[in-house]
Order: sequence, then C-alpha cells, then structure tokens
Amino acid sequence: MRFRNLMASPPPQSSATTTTKKKKKSAVRPLPLLRFAVICSTFLSLFFVAFFLKRARHRHQNRTVAYSLWFEPPFDDDDDESSLSSRAKKFIAEENAKNDVAFEPHVTLLGPIYESDESTLVAKTARMVREIREDGRRFGEIWFPKGAQIGTTYFQCVYLEAEVTLNLIRAREKAIETFDVRDARRYVPHMSLVYGDYSRSERLRLTTKADEVFRKAFSLFNTDEENDDENFTGEAFEATSVSLWKTDVEDKSCKSWRKIKEFPL
Repeated sequence: MRFRNLMASPPPQSSATTTTKKKKKSAVRPLPLLRFAVICSTFLSLFFVAFFLKRARHRHQNRTVAYSLWFEPPFDDDDDESSLSSRAKKFIAEENAKNDVAFEPHVTLLGPIYESDESTLVAKTARMVREIREDGRRFGEIWFPKGAQIGTTYFQCVYLEAEVTLNLIRAREKAIETFDVRDARRYVPHMSLVYGDYSRSERLRLTTKADEVFRKAFSLFNTDEENDDENFTGEAFEATSVSLWKTDVEDKSCKSWRKIKEFPL
C-alpha cells in the first residue's frame, strides 16, 4: 500500500523548477500593464501634438491680422482739387492701380498692433486720444518739407517724409505707452504714395513724377539756389483725428483693410 501511494503521488519538484516557473509568471504579468502604458503615452503624445499645432496656428492667425493708428488728411468731396488730400488720393489711386493695390493716404502713428479683442483696442485708442487732447495744446499740421523719397520695403516704396515735430513725438510716446508696443526702428513719419517691389530705376521715375505733383514746379532737377526758393514752404495737412485701422499685413493689395473708428483730436 505504501508503495502504491508513493507511485500515485506526483514526484516532488525541485526548488530550481519552482523558481523558474515563478519567474515566468512574473515575466508574463507586466505585459498588460506595459501595453496599457504604451497606449496611454501614444494617446497623450498625439493629444499634445494636436494641441500645440492648433495653438501655433491660432497664434499665427492672430499675428497676421494687425491694427494701426493713422493720421489721415481731412477730405471732403467738395475739396479743391489742389488740396493735399485730393492730390494724394488721386496720385495713390492712379499709381497703385496697375498692381491692383488700393489704400488711403495716411501717416502712421503706431503699428502694427496685435490684439485679439477689437473692443479693447477701441477703448485704449479713445483713452489715448483723450489724454493727448488733455495736454491743452492744438496738435497742428503735419508737414512734408522734402520731395518724394525712395524706400527699401514694399510698404515704403515711394513716400513723402514728414517733419518730426514735438507733437508727433509726444503722440507716438503716448501710443507706445498705451498699447505697450516696442519698436526698435527709428520712427520716420511719412505718407506712402506707392506700394510695391519696384526696381530702383522705376522708383526714381515715380519720385520724379511725385515731385511734379507735390512739389509743383519745385523739381529735383533745380539747382541748389532754386531749391532754396522761399516760395516753396512744403506740403501739409491739419491733423484733426486719429483713425484705428484693421490692417492685414499679409494682404499686400490692402483691399481687406478697413477703418474701425475715427477719434477727433
């Protein structure tokens, strides 16, 4: 009987065999957890990639649509054709039509300003203009004592450079303070006449044509003595308001540009 019981019972397992089986079991158990971790990490990676791509795209869209503050020459339909605003409108329209570009004559006070909330911009502009008026001094005229100038960028192809007055400097500083916009470039107030990527020879031709319109008989080909003619005092317009414009910097035709609001000075 004792012999039969020994035959019926399974042979004893060695400690080495038991340890091997335990190791196999322990090696198998982490697999489901590992798979779960891989799936989660993959999902999170895809989520963060999509999130940052969307954020970058949204930031880019906000950046391309900018706003600017302008001084615009006052214009009335009954204005004399000899007024600066009338001549500027006509020259800009004719010389930019060939490139299908259209914009209003203006002197930029500040821009571009990037802001997602338009109502905030309107409120800030109103406050800035109110503070400029509170200085108690009349803003006065913006003068263009020189002839047409040649620029090096698309939006400053050909322009009239304005005289840097104390009022312009103060208004510029107030605008920078209000909108917290920093620009390392030197402020050169000007009225652009032509937008475009023209050759230097073509720009020279356009400046000569502009001088005929804005300097009248005061030509680039005059002698130094003639250039000192006291009869020529330069061009000017009365700055009576500040305009807030929405200006998409990627729209070189400027046809999407629109005036948001005008604030009397």
